[in-house]
Amino acid sequence: MTYDVREGEDQSVTVRVGGELDMTNVAALSAAVRPAVEQRPERLIIDVGELSFADSSAIALWVRWANAVPEVELRGARPFLRRVVESMGLSEMLKVTP
Repeated sequence: MTYDVREGEDQSVTVRVGGELDMTNVAALSAAVRPAVEQRPERLIIDVGELSFADSSAIALWVRWANAVPEVELRGARPFLRRVVESMGLSEMLKVTP
C-alpha cells in the first residue's frame, strides 16, 4: 500500500491510497491520517483511484473518518468497490464520486 496525505488551504484533507489496503496495513494508514482528522477538517477526500484492493477493514476505517469529519468523498472508486459501498448503504456517507 502507498499513501499520501495533503492538507489543503480550504479546510480539506486529501488522502491518496494505492495498492492493496487490508487488515495487514490499515493501522498504518489510520495512524498517518489521524493527526489531520484530529484537526477537524471540513472535508476529507479519499482518492482511491490507484487502489487495487480494499477489504472490510478499509471500509470500516473510512466509516470512522466519516463519523469524525462533516463531509467525506470517496473519489475514483473502481466499479467493484463502488458496488460494495453502495450495497452496504454507505454511498451517501462516503459520497462516492467518479
